[in-house]
Order: sequence, then structure tokens, then C-alpha cells
Amino acid sequence: MNYRLHWAALALSAAACGRGQAAPLDQPATPPPVTLEVRAESIATTVPVAGSVAARRRAEIATRLMARVTSVTVDVGTPVRAGQPLIRLGTADVAASRTRALAARDAAAAARAEAGRHAARMDTLLAQDAVARVQRDQAHLALAQSDAQLAVADAALHDVETAATYATLAAPFDGEVASRSVDPGDLATPGVPLLVVEDAGPRDGVLAVPADLVAGLEVGRPITIRDEAGRTLAAPVRVIARSADPATRTVDVRVTVPASWPSGVAITALVPAGAHVGIAIPPAAVVRRGQLTGVRVLMGDQVVLRWVRLGRDLADGRVEVLSGLEAGDRVVP
Repeated sequence: MNYRLHWAALALSAAACGRGQAAPLDQPATPPPVTLEVRAESIATTVPVAGSVAARRRAEIATRLMARVTSVTVDVGTPVRAGQPLIRLGTADVAASRTRALAARDAAAAARAEAGRHAARMDTLLAQDAVARVQRDQAHLALAQSDAQLAVADAALHDVETAATYATLAAPFDGEVASRSVDPGDLATPGVPLLVVEDAGPRDGVLAVPADLVAGLEVGRPITIRDEAGRTLAAPVRVIARSADPATRTVDVRVTVPASWPSGVAITALVPAGAHVGIAIPPAAVVRRGQLTGVRVLMGDQVVLRWVRLGRDLADGRVEVLSGLEAGDRVVP
């Protein structure tokens, strides 16, 4: 009786174990990945055009006299108002310049008087057939040259006579100092810029656009520009020149950029040039492996990595795919 009970217990235990292995709990199926169907679409074509940022008003401050600089009241970045004194020159140097200009004018006047007397004498001798006509002509040529030299000396003396005006160099308009190349004690030379003052307001992006692309531009309509730091801006077109440069076949186009963009920096404008059929995807779908770029594509029930060649960034934030994808492919973002 005890043996029967033992074998019955073993049978019940085995049956219980068998039932537990044969009826496992159902596991939930893995959901398919979210995909984006690739479609061919019309993509605006643009051509990159290089340019630079420039102030709308720019003045190089220079002197008309050679004089020693006694003071410079501004530095780079200093805001200035129209008429504000910027540089003062030494009056001692101005007085010395006047002395030199007066001496040069007296010498030119004396030379002119002598040339006049010589020309009159040649006229008299020619009337008496005492000299050749060529000698008389040479005397009158020398008189004309002395007249020109006297005019130059008079102009120089006039500049020095008004030296009180030139001894103080002032700002021509409201703006800020863009560059400074002079310090107190330096010798200012006529025509050499000492300061550069620029308008502090909005600036221009100056572009040399090929003449065949100008038809796609319109004053007031924005185009995309980028600077060297990677900043992107939709800049409205402000000016389109009505004539092209005959040497380069380009048209001067200016777009408005913020005052915070420094003048002189390089920019690139994406000038509209029609449209073409292509494929674009969001940047989040791009997989980067060093210099390689790819996308995850759903093929059947598997996701595979496919290498692609990317094009330019589009204005809506997507990136164009030049090769590696076809319409109908399903991309996993």
C-alpha cells in the first residue's frame, strides 16, 4: 500500500511539471519601427555666391597737411557723433607748413614773372626776324608751365592758410570707429587714413551675382546667407544694380544684414536658380560614421544601414540626398 502511494505521488508531480512547460505565457510581439516614406519632390535650386559685409557709410579720416598728432580722443569701437573732434594736430607744424608753402609760392611767382618777360622778348625778336619761331614757341611753353606751377603753389598756400580748420579732424556722421592707425606724437601725412568711421546701423551684404541669376531676385524678397561662423539669415534684397560689370558679367546686389555682423567678414548667399526634382530627409535620419553618411532603411522586416551621399541643407531645415535613396524607400528617423 505504501508503494502504491509513492508511485502515485511521483506521477502527479511529473504531470504538474509537464503541464507547466507545455503552456508558457504569450509574449507581446515587437512593434514595427516608425518609418518615413521617401518621396520625390520639387526642390528649389540655389547657387552659392560669395560676398562680404560692408557698412552703408564708411569714411577714412585723413589730413590735408603734414603735421604732428597732438591728441586722439577715440579708440576702436567708440561711438561718435557728427562733428565730434577725433584728432588734433600740432599748430607748430602747421605754422612751419605755412612758411614753406609761402616760400614755394614766392619762388613760383618769381619764376613765372621771369618766364613772362622772356616770352615777351621772344615775341619782339620774332617780329624783327631775329629768332626762329621754334624759339618763340619754346618760350611760351615755358610760360605755360610756370603758370601751372604757380597755380599749384597758390593752392598749397591756400590749404595752409586755412590750417586752423584742418588742425582738428571731426567725425563726418554718427557712427563708430572701425579702425585706428595713429597715436599722439605720430606724424600725419596728407592722404593717409588715420581713422575709419563707419555707420553703426544695419549693414549690407555685398554680392556679385551672375547676370543670368538676377532675374530670380526681387527687392524686398529675402535670400539665405551664411557667414564664416555658420550663422544663417534670411536677408531681404535691398538694392539690385541696373547694369552689369562688362568684365565679370556680374551685377552688384546688396542685402540687409544686422548691425551686429562685423564689416569685412565673408558671407555666402544662396541665390535662387529655379527648381529640380529630388529627395530630402530630416537631419535626424542621417547616421554619421566619420566621413561617411548613411540612413536606416526598412527592408522587409529588417532595418539595414544604407550609405548615401548628401547635398546641401535646404531652407526648411532638411538635407538633400543626392544618391543612395529612391522614392518609396522607408527611412527610420
